[in-house]
Amino acid sequence: MRPCATTLEAEMTPLEHEYLLRLIGDAHHTGKHLEIGTAAGGTLCAMMGCFDDQQRPPFVVVDRMTYFPDQAATVRRNLSQRGLDPNQVDFRVATSAAAFADAEERGDVFDFMLIDSCHKILAVMADLRWTRLLAVGGILCLHDYCPKFPGVMRAVDRFLSQYPNYERMGLAGSLLAIRKATATAGQEVTPLDQAYALAWHLPLVAQRKIDKWRAPQRAAA
Repeated sequence: MRPCATTLEAEMTPLEHEYLLRLIGDAHHTGKHLEIGTAAGGTLCAMMGCFDDQQRPPFVVVDRMTYFPDQAATVRRNLSQRGLDPNQVDFRVATSAAAFADAEERGDVFDFMLIDSCHKILAVMADLRWTRLLAVGGILCLHDYCPKFPGVMRAVDRFLSQYPNYERMGLAGSLLAIRKATATAGQEVTPLDQAYALAWHLPLVAQRKIDKWRAPQRAAA
């Protein structure tokens, strides 16, 4: 069982949380806000709490709700306990890929996105397709951008190198914020980006297994 399932707290450090909420508060965006991967909803509650009830923009959450038992009910309870109406959240219980295809068909546009889901490089690269739906001037935050999660770092670094219209805003702990400064020529995340992620998938899996094998030996040394 994940600790957040009982504590209902966000899976971010205080520094990361403070930076995230400051970004949202300073941006004053009125369009849709998206969270991919919500855990127990602790960060969702905090983000929604940045706004008065009458001025809160629409919030969309994409999550398979299989992170821990009764995750969906836990998230809704967390919102209710903090005085937030869970019925005001558009919960899309699906994989990121399926939810993206649906959102693209709907013509969704988002002012703000937080990606904090599966940290494997293939999944992160797939999540980055959502930037096609990010408005110009919109902000994207990515959690766990750090050496502990090389899949996140390699996918994001590849993305930033290929799409220079995205500018880094800052990094707090492992929370990276970038802004879509101008429209993208073409579409974000091409087959070449996906091929890059696929090429790195097995090496990163192998390295993770090696690191796990070495960890007890280092501890005993």
